[in-house]
Amino acid sequence: MSVQVLNGVAAQWREHVGDDVPMHAGEPWVKATAHRLSSKRLTFLTTDDGHNGGLQAAVIEDPAADEVINLYRMLLTEPKVFKFPAAALAPRPGLRAQVAPIEGWLPNLVVMYPGFDTFVAASGGPGPALAGSLVDAAVTWAAEHRIKAVSFPYVRSDSELPGLLAERGFRAIPLTYRARMALPVSFEEYLSSLTGKKRLQVRRDLKNLAEAGVRTERCSVEDVWPDVLALRCDLVERYGQKADEDVETMNMRQLFACFGEEQTRLYCSFLDGRVVGFSLYVLWRGTWYGAYTGTYGSLRTRSVYFDHFVYAPLADATAEGARVLDLGIGAYEAKRLRGCALTPVDTWVRALDPAVERGFDLAIPAMLREEGWVKAAG
Repeated sequence: MSVQVLNGVAAQWREHVGDDVPMHAGEPWVKATAHRLSSKRLTFLTTDDGHNGGLQAAVIEDPAADEVINLYRMLLTEPKVFKFPAAALAPRPGLRAQVAPIEGWLPNLVVMYPGFDTFVAASGGPGPALAGSLVDAAVTWAAEHRIKAVSFPYVRSDSELPGLLAERGFRAIPLTYRARMALPVSFEEYLSSLTGKKRLQVRRDLKNLAEAGVRTERCSVEDVWPDVLALRCDLVERYGQKADEDVETMNMRQLFACFGEEQTRLYCSFLDGRVVGFSLYVLWRGTWYGAYTGTYGSLRTRSVYFDHFVYAPLADATAEGARVLDLGIGAYEAKRLRGCALTPVDTWVRALDPAVERGFDLAIPAMLREEGWVKAAG
């Protein structure tokens, strides 16, 4: 089975894989995010018995790339994005003294879509032969181009990839959970379906929101753009990164342009007439995907995050007949307490360089899945 390897995000991507794919492989998302991850993007395409499939990847060469796509930083430095337990972080200073420096881990090939998702794209889902051929092609290409490691980050445990990757010598790094909610027919049914701690948590949230005088509503982006941009930059900086208004503007504006008004929903929470939180959802084939969010951190904005990120979108999504709310990764325990089901998400890695292999041997055993971390709730 032959595989095409094309530079960049291939123009024929949609024609090849179709539209019956998860949103992160859909043409609007791919088009909106073609500039992300790295300047060196790759597309892998193949066909098996008339069934088409593809993968997208990026070559990472910059030591400053963050832990989301940088294996050395994910395994060995103080994290800025993930909330790994203290027991996983304690050995890292000693481990760094025993492994190659960060430059020795690069370049690496990251097989993923922007948006913390990795899967084989194929209308109707990929068969094992098709998916396996694409994995093999990624490893072969990497070896031929002197890539030092290949990673498949953010792989859901219930997908076809874990078994295929394990068969090919990849190793799993425990990472986090992805949160998704199967939607009831109404917000009232959602409330009645909750039991125990979950019902108590949501009632507490709704009480706090009412007492604080928070108002959350769907908004037009043009009416609140300066507030949304400021909130987005605030979130980036709270994750220890330098916010670039031009980059954030380009990213969000491209998303609106590619999906259009019909496939986007923007929710803003107001307190004392000021926007103090927002969430942007993208609609795709019956699923609402959380794409952007931001909330100012203060005692008065406690629980605001869940109003614009969960409760207001959930009410509209059920009214519009959506099937699933996809809340992505991060703060997973807080999302579970509000009714989400959690799926383990791992990064699968394979070293193609002896020094990186030694690094994996030392660092992977120390890794622990990130904590649920509810600080974002207030």
